[in-house]
Amino acid sequence: MALPVAIDGVRAIAERYDGFILDMWGVLHDGQHPYPGVVDCLTRLKRAGKRLVVLSNAPRRVEPATRRMAEIGIDPALIDAMMTSGEDAWRHLKARIDPWYARLGRACFHLGPERDKGMLEGQDMDVVQDIARADFILNTGADHDDDRVETYAPLLAQARRRNLPMICANPDLVVVHRGRLAIC
Repeated sequence: MALPVAIDGVRAIAERYDGFILDMWGVLHDGQHPYPGVVDCLTRLKRAGKRLVVLSNAPRRVEPATRRMAEIGIDPALIDAMMTSGEDAWRHLKARIDPWYARLGRACFHLGPERDKGMLEGQDMDVVQDIARADFILNTGADHDDDRVETYAPLLAQARRRNLPMICANPDLVVVHRGRLAIC
């Protein structure tokens, strides 16, 4: 069965599927509020017995991402499961089973906002404030909505000269936040 190129909402295809994999930012909400009709749609899908999974490239663990969705008005009970790129990176850093992660070393430079510090909790690594002492960078995104790439250029140039590996927990280049483009 081929999907139509464009549909007028999930209602047009809901009965064909047992479940849906949804993105978070840009699909369910804009960072501040659910998009119009989202909560009603999720509620109707759950009542119809559909499984709803959120797969997101949010640079934080599942628990804070779930909490944030609740804060902006999306009931976590509507979601059956969630996975974020931050959770995936955290788990790989914790286990160090993957050879690439195993070689990273212990000295981590966190490039990102304070709200993403949870990515460092429970890890067997030393967080360093000086990039010259780092074995790798954990990049969870820009610190402020009005930051520009140029803000980070000197730091990234220094890291490049040292060939520091970098975990990018959010691969978005930009997002729309509060109606404006913001770098990630």
